[in-house]
Amino acid sequence: MNKLQEKLDFLLEKYSVESKAVLKDEKTVSIDGKEIPTLSHRSERRFIELKNIVNNGTLVGISVMRVARIVETGKDIYEELYREFDICQYVLQRKLKSVTVMENGNVLNAIATTEDGVVCTIEISATLKKGEIEKDKHEIISQRGIACDVVVDAQLKQDSVYVFGNENKKYTDVDFELYGLSIEEIAVVRAAFSVAQNNNAETQVSIHQNLCALVDMAKKSAKSGEREVM
Repeated sequence: MNKLQEKLDFLLEKYSVESKAVLKDEKTVSIDGKEIPTLSHRSERRFIELKNIVNNGTLVGISVMRVARIVETGKDIYEELYREFDICQYVLQRKLKSVTVMENGNVLNAIATTEDGVVCTIEISATLKKGEIEKDKHEIISQRGIACDVVVDAQLKQDSVYVFGNENKKYTDVDFELYGLSIEEIAVVRAAFSVAQNNNAETQVSIHQNLCALVDMAKKSAKSGEREVM
């Protein structure tokens, strides 16, 4: 976390943000002593651009958002569901109102519906070996066009530059001010900086509370086998 805090301090100083921001972990930042969820995935460029495509008229008549995510064995699948619920609401700019969940150990399938009838299908599994890179895919289907954060016909995200030799290396820089960090680390720093700069702690907390309510609904549905409605 020290490396991420150094980058955050650099941005705060560069843009003359007076609020004192301290990263507690990758999901929480303390602003002037108050702990706030960062929702750092929202700062990833792929989700920002998906949101733009959905809401600028490029896609018309959206019907389905499909999500698949695979993480390390032992991770909490409901923490991953929390993340995916938020990505769906952020990208679609719609609130989820109902959810049905089927759970089996370290895997779950969820079907969530927005207030205007868009269906979100979410598949989550915690089956990767320790140290394996998390894998996910987000696809939006509409009457006019499809948008996805993975290249067509690909299963895995690609890097920008590959160097093959005695030691194979790959490079993907997505932020001109935060070189040396991974995409996920950059998102953590940018999200924490955004909270400090925009002073939107109350909004972040409200979103967090809504997501916690959705996760609680999902857990109830998994136990009952019935749909839960907010």
